[in-house]
Amino acid sequence: MSRDKCRIIVASAAFCALAQSAAHAQALADADLSGLSIEQLTNVEVTSVSKRPESLSAAPASIFVITADDIRRSGATNLPEALRMAPNLEVARLNGFAYTVTARGFNSPESADKLQVLIDGRSVYSPLASTVFWENLDVPLSDIERIEVISGPGGTLYGANAMNGVINIVTKNSASMQGLHFDGGLGTLDSNATLSYGAKLSDTASLQLYADGFHSDDTDPVSAADTSRTAWQGFQTGFRFDQAGAEDVLNLEGNLYSNGTPNMTLETGHGGSIQGAWTHQLEDGSSIAAQLSYDNSLRIQPGLKDELQASDFQIQQNTSLGLNDAFVWGGEYRLWYEAIYTPGFDYFAKPATTLTLGNIFAQEELPLGGGLRLTAGLKIEDNSYSGLDFMPDVRLSWQMSDKALFWGAISRAVRTPSKIDREFQAPGLVLPSPDFQSEKVTAFELGYRGEIAQRLSLSASLYYNLYDDLRSDELAAGGVFPLMLDNGIRGSTYGAELWGNYSVADWWRLGAGFDWLHKDLSLKPGHTDFSLGQSEGQDPAYQAQLRSQMNFLGKGEFDVTLRGIDKVTRAFTPGPVTLVPGYVEADARIGWQLLPSLALSLNGYNLLHARHLEVNDPSTYPPQYIERSFLLSLRKSF
Repeated sequence: MSRDKCRIIVASAAFCALAQSAAHAQALADADLSGLSIEQLTNVEVTSVSKRPESLSAAPASIFVITADDIRRSGATNLPEALRMAPNLEVARLNGFAYTVTARGFNSPESADKLQVLIDGRSVYSPLASTVFWENLDVPLSDIERIEVISGPGGTLYGANAMNGVINIVTKNSASMQGLHFDGGLGTLDSNATLSYGAKLSDTASLQLYADGFHSDDTDPVSAADTSRTAWQGFQTGFRFDQAGAEDVLNLEGNLYSNGTPNMTLETGHGGSIQGAWTHQLEDGSSIAAQLSYDNSLRIQPGLKDELQASDFQIQQNTSLGLNDAFVWGGEYRLWYEAIYTPGFDYFAKPATTLTLGNIFAQEELPLGGGLRLTAGLKIEDNSYSGLDFMPDVRLSWQMSDKALFWGAISRAVRTPSKIDREFQAPGLVLPSPDFQSEKVTAFELGYRGEIAQRLSLSASLYYNLYDDLRSDELAAGGVFPLMLDNGIRGSTYGAELWGNYSVADWWRLGAGFDWLHKDLSLKPGHTDFSLGQSEGQDPAYQAQLRSQMNFLGKGEFDVTLRGIDKVTRAFTPGPVTLVPGYVEADARIGWQLLPSLALSLNGYNLLHARHLEVNDPSTYPPQYIERSFLLSLRKSF
């Protein structure tokens, strides 16, 4: 019997024993599971699928919702750790501060560039490498209302970079965050603290102020020659203002942050953002919404300074064409100023670049009768590098009953060129690539979501993606240096996503998820790839998770998560090489409501092993282990 199978058996036995113990304790007292029932879970209101409020049970997409209660009971200390709960995402930690997050493949520091991430509608996408710098994305977890995770193309509504999925982080209205609150934890690897204060300014207006700090310790290097210190610490302060009238809703929020490694030797990050949103309800029931945002960030590494200023304006109207339909249309204009300074080296043809992106879109959702609904949309987008891109989407859904939805979709999305794609150079090694074009995907999806029993809900989706013009590192004619980036890879991926929830009793809920992925990518005729498929990512063939949430004795909570990740391999001659071994891990949390305003919890992470590896890409950072850790958390309201 293999060691991994032994670990799974031991973990399962421990899981069952703990469950029996909690069940015995539960028999002594009555308690209702905090959070939502199975029926309420399937009717959570989401906005990401159609850019309008709709029930999760009626949304024709592969969407998983992480609720505020899920985040609290997960014991997560930062946003990427909270995202591990989404079975349709790949989340991997590189070291003390760096993460990679993707949907449906291409997960590595070099290839995690096909996911659009939004915070209250504001994109945090970086045009430097078409990615998200998660280490500088500090959203206080206690302020999050929900996270909507869509796997599959979202280009029609969200444009560039929504190639394989969309993460929409929705924070709480300041009216629900009144009074003084403290939420923090002291841990052996990660520690954090958030202090917030909310006040009513009038019958319709409210304000919240917060300060947030965190520290992550060094992780263990794989190589003894690796002396880098990857501990990460930072501070952020911010505000949110909300005003809701009979016809108009206003929101204004902003933040300032400063992060870095110890002694600022490896990386630092500084910046801030401000955004405002306005929604106006019209007499005919339609609405107009507009949003304006500005971001300013500065990342500093040894020999590199990256400055980014981003401005974005969006406007849309949600209305009807008089056919019992839902019609949304609008546009966006985004302006970036990106400056990369590399003293002593000339790594970019133009160190400072001004980039623009503009688009218009429209989407119609039309009832066909018999529970059938047709959704069709198109986005036309223009960017400074590659010009026009067209992103259509067609979806057909069948609401067979109040508790069962079947859906299918065909859609197209792109990833527009980044500054690195077009302008990166290294004398004698790499030339700029002014002809690099957008990467493209055409996706075919089938899905089901419903309640298959009174206490059991299920979501399942199948997908087949056709990719073209993916990035390759091409050798010059004759197979010699220098290199140029080109669009030399094409192919397909296909897979399945499955998750569900089961209420064993009012005080015990189980959740499970499974994700399977197969990639079949190859070079187009006449092309080469010096990187040997580096842009194809490092993806396990499967991921599985099992979560248990229990209440006991009225005031206690006991939560366990068991997850299994397959090994990551890469094709080499004469045979494939394992880059990251597969692993099985477990997290556990026990919490207690000491007083109505005071809660305490003890969290354990990666409990089955002393340490494990999640990413192995030395071209970005030396590989480091993620070790077992513990956290003591406290929540207090004043």
